[in-house]
This record gives sequence, C-alpha cells and structure tokens, in this order.
Amino acid sequence: MENIASILDTSIESELKINNDAFEVIKGSIDVLTTICSLIDPYTYNHQLRVSQLAYAIGKKLELPESQLEGIRVGSLLHDIGKIAIPNHILSKYGAISEYEFDIIKSHPQNGYKILSKLKFPWPIHKMILHHHERLDGTGYPVGLLDDDIIYEAKIIAVADVVEAISSHRPYRSSLGMETAIREISENNGTLYDKDAVSACMRLILEEKFEFDS
Repeated sequence: MENIASILDTSIESELKINNDAFEVIKGSIDVLTTICSLIDPYTYNHQLRVSQLAYAIGKKLELPESQLEGIRVGSLLHDIGKIAIPNHILSKYGAISEYEFDIIKSHPQNGYKILSKLKFPWPIHKMILHHHERLDGTGYPVGLLDDDIIYEAKIIAVADVVEAISSHRPYRSSLGMETAIREISENNGTLYDKDAVSACMRLILEEKFEFDS
C-alpha cells in the first residue's frame, strides 16, 4: 500500500516553521490514520485519495500559497476519517439508505473532529473535517453554518468531495457520471458551493481534462 505521508511536500517544512522531527511526527500520524482507514473501509480510503487529488488541483488553480495547498491535501486525505466509527453494514449497504442510517452517516464530521482532537497540525485540519459538509446557504451539516463561518479550505474540499462522489461508484448505486457532477456544482454555484472553487473545478475538468488517478 502506498505510504500516504510520502506525498507531502517536504519543501514547505521551513515555510511552516516546524523542525524536522515535528514534521516527521505529522507525516507519521497521517500515515497511521490513512492506514487504519484503508483496513477498515477501503472504499472511503480510495475516495479520500481521489478527493485530495482534485482539491489540491483546485487550490493550485486558485493560486493559493504552497503551505495552504499542503493543508488542503492533508485535510482532504483525512476528511472522512470519522467514517471509521460508522458501522460497516451501513457504509457498505447496497440499495437505498434509510433516514435513520443517513443520520448516523452524518455524524462522521464530528467523529473525525474527535479522532483528531489530540493531534496538532500546522493547518486547520480539524475545522476542514468538521466543515466539509456545510453549505453556503446553511443547509449543510453538522451545524448548518453560513458562508462566512465556513473555513475556506473546507469549501474547496466540499466541491472536490461532491464531484468525486457523484462521478464514482458508490456501494448503494453506480456512478452518475462526471456530467452529472458538473451539473450539480454548476446549478448550485454560489448557493451551496463557493463560486471560485466551482469555477476552478470546472476549468480543470472541462478545459484541462482533469482525471482522477486510477
């Protein structure tokens, strides 16, 4: 299995003003968490990898500083870590999910926040995880935050997350296709999803032919 921590850019170590030992601890923690996820829920593990690819590309298209891009990469890699606390028979269920089961699934941002609560990152990873299902108009979860209260990195992850989820196979349905994913973020541009992140994502996919790594 790929060592996830190895993809982190060590060139930003000095920019983040942390020493080598601290950076190695951070990378080791990320690797442990993603390894646990891969063993418990391989589907979520692969989903996080793909979301990280797109979220990082969106951030790069928006010309964010490298240190912030690395934070987005890490936040994306861990954004669904809270699903390891969700019963597998719900996550892997074939067919429609009941309202009760969906309420359980919706607890994963808080679960992830709790799992990472004792770890210190040089980026606001905890908030990225907690906010990635919030929506600009307040219809998201777990709190129903409005636009200005949602951390910017989480807005980027949200766009990448929904595009990957719609365009990929899910345990309870087949892929709906990239065209459907693009329509979702386009029709809800500025209402649910951040305009800049949506614009960058659409340019990547429609103009630059972005594709997820296999």
